Amino acid sequence: MRKLILILLPLFLLFTSSFAQHKASDYLKAAIVSTKNKNYSQAVLLCDAAINLNNVYESAYFHRGYNKLLLKDYAGALIDFSVVLDLNAENLDAYLYRGLANQKAGNKWAATEDYNNARKIDSIETLAFLTANIFR
Repeated sequence: MRKLILILLPLFLLFTSSFAQHKASDYLKAAIVSTKNKNYSQAVLLCDAAINLNNVYESAYFHRGYNKLLLKDYAGALIDFSVVLDLNAENLDAYLYRGLANQKAGNKWAATEDYNNARKIDSIETLAFLTANIFR
């Protein structure tokens, strides 16, 4: 009986963690649809639900930060993009969008630091992002 429990417990844990990930991704997919429909507040709530299921879900933090940026919640966006960078220090998009959030919040020095970090990862993509944002 004990051997059976030792075998079944890891399988149960594996199943529940993959189930939670699947559900978190469903919330993120719904958030992306909400963003496309310009319902940014709903997208933030859906990302919250995804993060509640998986607190290391990098894409959910990024998407929530992006929607907060669209809602002009620059402080909230900065926090989310910083979490993404804590999870993955090589995330180019997080540096670019955190730089944009810093720029919009008036934090010019921090924006410059973020853009410089992005440039170290991919200078061409960073230049394209900066150029595109000049015309927005």
